[in-house]
Amino acid sequence: MSENERENVNASATEDENKPTETPAERGEALGEQIAALEAERASEAATPAGEEADRKKHIGVIAAVVAFAVLLIGAGIAYSALAPAADNRGISTTTSVQNADKAEGDTSARDSAADNAGSASQESASGNNAATETDTNKDEQDMSAPDFTMTDASGKTLTLADFRGKPVLLNFWASWCGPCASEMPDIQAAWEEHGDEIEFVIVNMTGMSGETEQSAKEFLSQNGYTFPCYFDVDQSAATAYGVSSIPQSYLIDAEGNILGGYMGTMNTAVLDEGIDLLTGAAVPTAQ
Repeated sequence: MSENERENVNASATEDENKPTETPAERGEALGEQIAALEAERASEAATPAGEEADRKKHIGVIAAVVAFAVLLIGAGIAYSALAPAADNRGISTTTSVQNADKAEGDTSARDSAADNAGSASQESASGNNAATETDTNKDEQDMSAPDFTMTDASGKTLTLADFRGKPVLLNFWASWCGPCASEMPDIQAAWEEHGDEIEFVIVNMTGMSGETEQSAKEFLSQNGYTFPCYFDVDQSAATAYGVSSIPQSYLIDAEGNILGGYMGTMNTAVLDEGIDLLTGAAVPTAQ
């Protein structure tokens, strides 16, 4: 390094040493001035035709997004208004409605067959058709029998669904962790208190399903003051017989052990009353 370069370095160092230290207040003031300058520059740019166009596009985009969201909300509201009443008004699915639907389909097929084979049917074939129809009818009646299964009562005694024949049965599957099940329990308790002498309430806990235990079920019943009869599917016999994969599920079974109807989901008061009427004979199952 030359002599002149060394002198310049020394002079610069001396100037830095003599330069007053900037206080925090001064640094803040300087930063504020820089921010103000940036804001002024942005305002100046927005005042130009190009800036106004960009600002206008930005506002149009915001307005379009708001309108789209409003349309989505309105559409959701309309859909809910249309679908919610249908879901709330859903009633018991009866075996009569299923049989009537099958019969209507069979009648249509018979008419089509008759039209295709007009004039060629013999008395022998007619007799054969009658025999086949009778066999199908008997098969349908047999298929309406409620599947039997084993369960235990609160004391540990083993019994079967068939043990309740002689009186109509309200069969219900539930668990203590199931929120929808808990929602229908007060109505089931009230129905049992009013109709327990004429209807067997077979309220079956899905013991073992998703960690359900007999102890947790008993604690749930005790804590909520439910006194209707409760049974336990300790060996999953009921779950297998009825293919129970979701709860609650309910079935209406007549005194002869035939299924009159069923309901998947939470029963409200109206649905439960409809089921009680079907079991007591106050209402006759009709096509739905």
